[in-house]
Amino acid sequence: MYMITQVYRFTKYGTYYIYMYILNTKMGFVKQSIIFCILIILYTYISTLLEPKLPVNVDGYVHPAFKRVAEVFRENVELDRNPGIAFAVYHRGELLIDMWGGYADVEAQRPWSRDTIALAYSVSKGVAAIVVAKMVEKGHLDYARPVATYWPEFAQQEKGNITVEMLLSHQAGLVTLDEPVHVRDIKDNPEKVDRILARQKTSWPAGTNFGYHSLSFGPYVDTLVKKADPKGRDIVQIFKDDIADVYDLDMFMNTPKHQFYRAARIYQDPQWKVLLKALTVPKYAKLFTNFILFPGSLFARSTRAVAEFSKSVSTHNDPDLREVPVSSVFTSGTARAYAKLYGILTNGGTGLLSQNTINKLGTPIVSGVDSVTGLNGSCSTGMQIMENPKGQPVFGHPGHGGQIALADVDNGLGIAFLTNFITVYAQGDHPRYLALVQELYNCLDDYLKSKR
Repeated sequence: MYMITQVYRFTKYGTYYIYMYILNTKMGFVKQSIIFCILIILYTYISTLLEPKLPVNVDGYVHPAFKRVAEVFRENVELDRNPGIAFAVYHRGELLIDMWGGYADVEAQRPWSRDTIALAYSVSKGVAAIVVAKMVEKGHLDYARPVATYWPEFAQQEKGNITVEMLLSHQAGLVTLDEPVHVRDIKDNPEKVDRILARQKTSWPAGTNFGYHSLSFGPYVDTLVKKADPKGRDIVQIFKDDIADVYDLDMFMNTPKHQFYRAARIYQDPQWKVLLKALTVPKYAKLFTNFILFPGSLFARSTRAVAEFSKSVSTHNDPDLREVPVSSVFTSGTARAYAKLYGILTNGGTGLLSQNTINKLGTPIVSGVDSVTGLNGSCSTGMQIMENPKGQPVFGHPGHGGQIALADVDNGLGIAFLTNFITVYAQGDHPRYLALVQELYNCLDDYLKSKR
C-alpha cells in the first residue's frame, strides 16, 4: 500500500512539474496544448489505476428471485470501490431489494450502512410534488388556481396568470433570479427571499414554453406551500407530519443537524476532470460546452439562482447549509425510504393519495425539447415522465450526479438509486443504475411467474 501511495504521489506531482517545464520552454502554444491534453489523459488514467482503494463493502437484503441484481450491484461496487451507492426496490408493498455498498465517508473510511442517508439533489423535486399533491387533496391548494391566490405579492411583474400547475411543470418562466437567493436567508430572512421571488420577471410569457427550473423551483414551491398551509408550516414540517411519520419513511426535506452524523459525504472530481468525462457523453458534452461558452444563457444563469450552488459541491457537506429546506435539491434519506414512498404510489396510494391524483402525477403536461437545457423532456405536476427498460412510462425524478427515484405503476415498482459521488449523469442514465435496473426487469418476469 505504501509503494502504491508513493507512485500515486509521483504521478500527481510529476505531471505538474513536467507541465510547468513545458510552459517555460519556447515551444509553440499549439504543441504545449497538445502535450498538456496528453498529460491530463495520462494522469487521469494512471491515477485511477494507482489511487489507493479501500476494501470492498457490500451489504443488504435481496429477495432470492433477484440474486442476479445483487451480483450486478457487487460488480458495480468492485469497479468503483470508494464511492458509496444504494439501491432499493419495492413491489406491491414488499421490499424486494435493499442494498448498499462503498463508503459514506472515504477519508474517515466509514462504510455506507443500512441507515446512511444521502443527499438526493433534484430527486427532491419529485418529493415536493407529492407534498403539493397531498395539499391539493386536502383542499389547501388547487393546481388550476393562480399562485397569487395563496401568495398575492407573487402577481407582480405580470405573473398573476401563473397557475400552480404551470409552476410545477416548469412553464412559469422563472428559471433565473436577477438577485440570487442565499440559502441562509431562506432560514434567517425569509421575508427578503419572498420579496426577491415576488418581484422577479419571467423569461417567457407563462404557459407558452417550458424549461427546467433547476434551482429556482425549490424557493418558489417552498414559499407557496408555506403560505397555503393553514398552520403556516414549512415544507420540512408538512412532509414530516403528513407523510414521513405516517408511513415510517426514513427521509427528510432537508438534513436535520441531529441526523447529519449518518449523512454520506459528497464527492466530485475536479472541474477539469468532470469536463473531460462530459466530453465522452454527447448530450452532456453539448450542455457543458454551452455552459462554458455562453455564461449568459438561460441554463448557465439558472444554475446561479441559489448563490451557494455555483460553488463546489464540497460546500454541500456543510451541516448548516444542508439543514435549510430547498426542495430543488436538499431532501435526504435512505434509498429504501425513497423506494417505499414511490412504491406506495404504485400500490393504490394506500391513503397517501387517490388514484386520480397519482394518475395526474404520471400524465405529461408538457413534452419536447426543454428550452433551458436543450434536452428532450416530459413533465407533469412536478414529476419527470421517463421509460423503463420495457419502454413503458414511469414517473419520478432524476437528480444531479446520478440519483433517481421513480414509480412504475404498470409493474407495481418503487425504485431508488443514490450515490455520494457526483458524476455528469443527471437524467436517470448513470451506467451503474442502468445496469441494475436492466437486471431488475430481467428478473421481474420470473418472479411474477413464481407468484402465480
